[in-house]
Amino acid sequence: MRKVLLCLVMLLLLVGGAAAAETNRYSYLSVDRVAINLSGTEATITVDYRIDPGIRPLVAIFGRGDLYQKVRRVIGFEDTRIVELSLDRAVLVVDKASMDYGEGSYWFPAHTFGVVVPSFTVSSPQDTRQFTQTDTFPRGMGYFGPSTAPAST
Repeated sequence: MRKVLLCLVMLLLLVGGAAAAETNRYSYLSVDRVAINLSGTEATITVDYRIDPGIRPLVAIFGRGDLYQKVRRVIGFEDTRIVELSLDRAVLVVDKASMDYGEGSYWFPAHTFGVVVPSFTVSSPQDTRQFTQTDTFPRGMGYFGPSTAPAST
């Protein structure tokens, strides 16, 4: 058992060293695309990625807890809810990603990712912005959506 654990640790160290050469990598995870869909204060984030071939079986055998933590670190949002997590894609929801200015007016602030994202899209009900090779959403974005205030009678 110790030999197996030692081999796993050595493999992870080798993967971590190789990962430093690519800017879209974090450990054994290579990010290909991030898409953020905004609705009200909620953001649905889809992350497409690749896991190193030598690590895929380990993730499948030992569970996806470490994978989830790495995806969270890459996207850079604290309070996320996982909707889907596979060996090549994650879908997460951030409930309070945007600020509510009332009357259906919202602001999604500037954001920084943990890696350089080759293809990045932010979509609101009014607009879609696309970026390539970036680690930031630089200026933020205002948009309109359904009002969360209770209707007066």
